[in-house]
Amino acid sequence: MDEIDVVRNIMPESKVNFILNTALWDSFDDKLKQIIHSFGTWAEIKFLDNKGNKNPSLDTIPNDKGGVYIFITKSDILPADIHLYLMYVGRALCTEKQNLRKRCKEYSAKQKRPKISRMIQQWGKYLYIRYLPLDDNDLISNMEEEIINKILPPFNDKIPDQEIQQVVEAFKI
Repeated sequence: MDEIDVVRNIMPESKVNFILNTALWDSFDDKLKQIIHSFGTWAEIKFLDNKGNKNPSLDTIPNDKGGVYIFITKSDILPADIHLYLMYVGRALCTEKQNLRKRCKEYSAKQKRPKISRMIQQWGKYLYIRYLPLDDNDLISNMEEEIINKILPPFNDKIPDQEIQQVVEAFKI
């Protein structure tokens, strides 16, 4: 009965809507897909440590590059990569004031973006950052936009393609 109570009490606040639109997936830019796959596996770091603080391993993320990063949640019930959810996609340009490490460390549960705050507060102990270091800022921007436009992560507020954004807003997806 305790498990039923846990489900009943936590279910509404832990609900997330995912859009699985294979037509969008099928239209992903092939050149970008080749670049994504040619770099091998993305590096991954647990976002928070066991005490709920930012993981010190975030300091190992490159600070001399930009790149694309994603927040994923996963449990340890099944082996890695069998059960995970892509929650958010972001980018870090490579400039004097911005880099991949700095951008990934800027996220906190107490910020002005309610969706990001909720993501970290609700799933923080299960959040991981996967990142792909890149040098080309145009490529970084294009890749982030394409991934967001085709996967529609639930915690990204803005979708770069305005037509897709309007549909999502119209249907409250």
